Amino acid sequence: MFERFTDTARRAIVLAQSTAREMRHPRIEPDHLLIGLRLSEGMAARTMEAVGVDAASLRQRLEDERRAMVTAEVLEVPFSAEAKTCLEFSLRAALALGHDHIGSEHLLLGVLREAKERGRSLDGLLGASAAEMHDHLMGALAARAVEEPGMLSPGLRSALARARAQAGGSPVTTGDLLLAVLSDDNSHATRALGDLGIDVERVRPALDAVAVASTSDAVELGESVVLTTGTTTCRITDPEVVAALSRLGADELREALRNALALTVPGGAAG
Repeated sequence: MFERFTDTARRAIVLAQSTAREMRHPRIEPDHLLIGLRLSEGMAARTMEAVGVDAASLRQRLEDERRAMVTAEVLEVPFSAEAKTCLEFSLRAALALGHDHIGSEHLLLGVLREAKERGRSLDGLLGASAAEMHDHLMGALAARAVEEPGMLSPGLRSALARARAQAGGSPVTTGDLLLAVLSDDNSHATRALGDLGIDVERVRPALDAVAVASTSDAVELGESVVLTTGTTTCRITDPEVVAALSRLGADELREALRNALALTVPGGAAG
């Protein structure tokens, strides 16, 4: 049953079983799996820690919630139907991501999906947002996929390279990636979207009409300087340039700008 599970995922399951046994609960429930994942190592534990899930507090809340489940000491603690569903969903999560193994990250996704399917909120038990935890985990998986080219299709690798190029050194946004994907006429996504009448010529102006700053792609800027001349506004974010400008007086800044503008005009002269 556990052939595809990594050592980390198996350890999480063993810890879940040990927790259920120590609490004298008759079955391993999804909540015990959460404790096992938090106590183990790997991506799931790091994700849970990152969003503020404390192992000791999680265990105490589970004990408080399930005092009525305490029974006589048992040696064998079977999986509940819900926990088995979590294991099934973890396999589906791995397959959906194109992975040939089931790690702690897939097991956590399985637990989260099982709770969602039942309409059960885990926030109170976790002491943190389950939705935030899911998003954090998916972000970590996406970052790992970029770092491990073997986990990306040739089409996606090419699209990422084009997206970085068109971003021109700025952070790559989902809009950049969408345009890069659609520029490949034979990509999986382009052909599917083409059947819906969506192509790069329609998407480009739609993206231009949406301010990146108002979306989740917005990047928090560090210290910057905004310069406005007439109807033209320029934001300078280069740390060294910002530091240099901050040391200039008004007259020195005006002189520097005149010199810079003169260099952009053929035959121009400073002054």
